[in-house]
Amino acid sequence: MAIISFDDVLKLKQACSEKFNEHVHFHDACGGQYFSLETDSDEIRDFIKDFMLNMNYKVVFDKSGMSFTLEYA
Repeated sequence: MAIISFDDVLKLKQACSEKFNEHVHFHDACGGQYFSLETDSDEIRDFIKDFMLNMNYKVVFDKSGMSFTLEYA
């Protein structure tokens, strides 16, 4: 699992908010970081995958598609 800087978290949150009016939740705990979405949307997931790949991260969604972690690309 990759650890992302808070600056990069803010970039992702802002991009999703501007493009989709979507609030991406960021969770940072002892076990690592993960993100969750409020809206079940393939379009948002694809955008997040492409956005994070441009920052050299691979997005890994859970089975529900509503939460994800990052790996180094």
